[in-house]
Amino acid sequence: MKKIPKLILFDIDGTLVNSNWEMTPYTKQILSQLHDRGTLLGIASGRPCDDVAFHLRNWNLPFEFDVLVGLNGCEIQNNRTGQYSLSHELSCSDLKRSVMLMIENFDCIPFLYRGSYIHALEINDVIRTSSLKSGKEPVLVDVDTMCEKPCVKVMFRTKNSEEIQKMEQFLANHQTPGLSWFKTQSDLMEVSMPSVSKAIALPVLCDQLHIKKEEIMACGDTTNDNEILLEAGIGICLANGTEDTKSCADEITELDHDHDGLAHHLKKYYPSLF
Repeated sequence: MKKIPKLILFDIDGTLVNSNWEMTPYTKQILSQLHDRGTLLGIASGRPCDDVAFHLRNWNLPFEFDVLVGLNGCEIQNNRTGQYSLSHELSCSDLKRSVMLMIENFDCIPFLYRGSYIHALEINDVIRTSSLKSGKEPVLVDVDTMCEKPCVKVMFRTKNSEEIQKMEQFLANHQTPGLSWFKTQSDLMEVSMPSVSKAIALPVLCDQLHIKKEEIMACGDTTNDNEILLEAGIGICLANGTEDTKSCADEITELDHDHDGLAHHLKKYYPSLF
């Protein structure tokens, strides 16, 4: 008999929205039904919570998500209890060390979130697109300005997937104490503290919501979802997910994110939730 989750946490990119960054009517319908039947719903994203909230407004859902987990587990906004926390920030020296390592070895654009702004060493069309998607204004800065205050993570946007592969090979053979690297998109590398993962939010949410970890379902599609899929009671990876993430999941959807894969999976295999 399948476990019945009390809380479902959803990744966004490649999981809850399609390739055009749209939430389809069927997925909205399924989420609304889950909410109406009393299942707690949350977002677990690499994006900051205010960025997530910006997108939720655009999707015009008829309910509010119960929790938002941002910055890969470092930021938690609990809309049910009103609690908020931010943790695991990189020091200024570690920020600068990671930025210098990447710009000295690769063709990439470092950028990070600073409140309502995106601070970037270069502003091109891709950074402008990120700005439009997040509702944050892009600001051109130098390395010292970028690293003058602690921050949870730095992102490195490349112009192609080949450069990301070079980064992965380089980082596999070079030790970077105090830094943890992971690919979140085919052209995006991120760095944070080694202890950071979306899974670090689980014990906090369990304590705040008075539930057990086994009563949480986590859904995702790529490497920064691995730990939370392993740690949650049920881990679901989308059919379009990366192979490493599929290996961490308890279940893999039959359809991809462009065909409402997650919504169909929940409806088919968890009928009691509806």
